[in-house]
Amino acid sequence: MQRVYRLFIAIGLLAIMVSVLILAPRLASAQDGGQQPTQHVVQRGESLYGIARQYGVTVYAIAQANNISNPNLIYVGQVLKIPVGTTPTVTPTTPVPTTPVTTTPAPTTPPPTTPTVHVVKAGENLYRIALQYGTTVQAISQVNGITNPNLIYVGMQLQIPAPGAVLPAATTPAVVATTPPATTPAPTTPAPAATSEAAGGEVTEVATTPAPPSGAPASAVPFDYGIQVQLFGQDTAVVVDKLTQLGVRWVKQEISWATFEPTKGNINFDDIDTVIDALDGAGFNIMLTVYDAPDWARGATEENGPPTDNQDFANFMTVLASRYAGRVDAYEIWKEPNLRREWNGKTYGKPLSAAGYVDLLRAGFTAVKAADSAAVVVSAGLAPTGLDSADNAISDRNFLRQMYQAGVHNVADAIGVHPFGFGNPPDSTCCETNPQITGWDDHPSFFFQNTLQDYRAIMGEFNDSGRFLWVTEFGWGSSENLPGDVNPNLGFVEFTSLDEQSQYTIRAFQTGNELGFVGPMFLWNLNFCEVFGIGSTECYWSLLDPAGNPKPVFFALESIEK
Repeated sequence: MQRVYRLFIAIGLLAIMVSVLILAPRLASAQDGGQQPTQHVVQRGESLYGIARQYGVTVYAIAQANNISNPNLIYVGQVLKIPVGTTPTVTPTTPVPTTPVTTTPAPTTPPPTTPTVHVVKAGENLYRIALQYGTTVQAISQVNGITNPNLIYVGMQLQIPAPGAVLPAATTPAVVATTPPATTPAPTTPAPAATSEAAGGEVTEVATTPAPPSGAPASAVPFDYGIQVQLFGQDTAVVVDKLTQLGVRWVKQEISWATFEPTKGNINFDDIDTVIDALDGAGFNIMLTVYDAPDWARGATEENGPPTDNQDFANFMTVLASRYAGRVDAYEIWKEPNLRREWNGKTYGKPLSAAGYVDLLRAGFTAVKAADSAAVVVSAGLAPTGLDSADNAISDRNFLRQMYQAGVHNVADAIGVHPFGFGNPPDSTCCETNPQITGWDDHPSFFFQNTLQDYRAIMGEFNDSGRFLWVTEFGWGSSENLPGDVNPNLGFVEFTSLDEQSQYTIRAFQTGNELGFVGPMFLWNLNFCEVFGIGSTECYWSLLDPAGNPKPVFFALESIEK
């Protein structure tokens, strides 16, 4: 019997010991009123954002607890104090930047405190070198006296500053001019040749006769931060809160003409009123992109297309601009009219044509200015493509030249552009060999920098350097952490990590600000993944995940000093 009692006692003691071991970490955290932090050792590939989500705390809280001034600069093996279940007790006067991005794998020892030397290898660019060492393009450029980040060469020895090293402050003067400088910078690469081979073997000749010089646009708006949203059918208060958190000043909303005037003369403004009331009430500048003729105004129903009679479009724009005069600040007339899917009118006498698009733009411009002379009219952002096929697409560079030949400078205050970078960093130019990118890198249309510079050069050819380029869509997609297979046509989204998506976005905005001829830039997109679902391709670019939670690029944009 004594043996049985002893056995029960032993089992009981063992259970108590196991319970103590299991509960020890929780008990330690619960001491001092639950304020005692636990510890987390940084693993390869982790970011402060991911760690914060793992423990149910904020990036701010971890950064504050560990005196981290830059959340990008954490390293493998670093021991972080995690204030589990707590929030920072002191709100910093200057918020800690919250760019929660996936860190580049770092050494298991703390970052060096003195500069190291990196020898440039074939296929490298300054942007990826900066990511490799956990520093910035600006920091490396300052240390090495580099004025153009594109101009590095194989064998070049670069001093790499230690992450977090204090460098002389770079002074980038704010853009204060109301028109861009008249001097046209030389493009980094030649624009696509004026004569190009079409998909079907046809040759498209593009004349280069300059248009007469034009004066400064009626309304020249310099660089500013913007983003595209989808507010229809959404909780406008929630979306506006996210926009306010980002700190952008411009918001773009698309308006499908077909949706709001389903029958001729029957325009339903209820949903548009709700959107304009919410955005205008919150103090945002608003741009509406109007596109897609209703079936009654077209001779076909396949895809999107222009109206048979441009006067029908002018009538719609007159009513729209009159209703929102003084509240909507800009109108973009159509989108990507150099693609068949947006301009499918061949069967009713409206084939892909820059001259045909300018005719529609003229009708829209005249209507808007008559209703609200202060509103800015922007020509449609073109799809960046090198393809020239009369049935499917026209090269955006050739299309822009043809628009100038048709007189676009007389019917637009600004020129729209869509400089998507595909899988290429914003500082890269065509056509550098990069072993990390296989495809979408063999033509200038795949590069953010080339598209901006090529458009600027074309504007210079037609004596129109006094007009701003408005970046009405841009961005980098990333498939990281999204389920499902990637459409092969969008394979470039697999080249860009969430870390790179964040870094590229910041650098693109900085580039637009530095160039001096770029007006407002609209990042694509805030919430399309939440609106259209996780299976939509828009998710790759969206700043919010399907549940409406911010992705790292959201915090990156929020952290930019605007």
